[in-house]
Amino acid sequence: MFSRSFPIFFAISLLIAMPFVSCAKKETREATLGNASITDFPQEAEMMETALKNDPKNVDILIQLGNLYYDWGQDEVDREGNSAQPYDKWMRGISCYERALEIDPGNVNVRTDMATLMRYAGQIDQAISEYRTALKLDPRHPQARINLILALGESKHDYKDALSEYDNLIKEVPDQKENLELSQEVGAFRQAMKDGEK
Repeated sequence: MFSRSFPIFFAISLLIAMPFVSCAKKETREATLGNASITDFPQEAEMMETALKNDPKNVDILIQLGNLYYDWGQDEVDREGNSAQPYDKWMRGISCYERALEIDPGNVNVRTDMATLMRYAGQIDQAISEYRTALKLDPRHPQARINLILALGESKHDYKDALSEYDNLIKEVPDQKENLELSQEVGAFRQAMKDGEK
């Protein structure tokens, strides 16, 4: 699942340090499925997998199941930190999102969340490609742009491209200037780029 050049503990550290912006609203999933507790994830997944067997092309179930695996993996990281092993959940989520996108390729939210799970799973280049595809579909999509900025800066150390994407974000969605956490990350990228020039 992880390449040899991307250690598992490093992936978890990145996930804990700066979580990406999800398009999937946990509240929406909870409203649909009921409030999930830690022990509810397996039961909900089993119910949804059964529903999917009966209706394998149901895009709504595919998306909800992808969201469930996204939340389940994130829940493990939140509770267990570096000892978490959510990779199977992330890969299942990616699979659900891929199947949903075969049916609805223009769904930018699903593509963005899939890309984020790809990044969590160490598939950095694929994640960046999917964020870029999402932005071709909707250049004003802030979650796709923010996550692309973070993937470029944090994972690839491509600060120049990350800063260029930040400029694009501010041009397309000016109210993101108020995003303090993002501006701090961008400031760190600017500093790292300056330090690299010395």
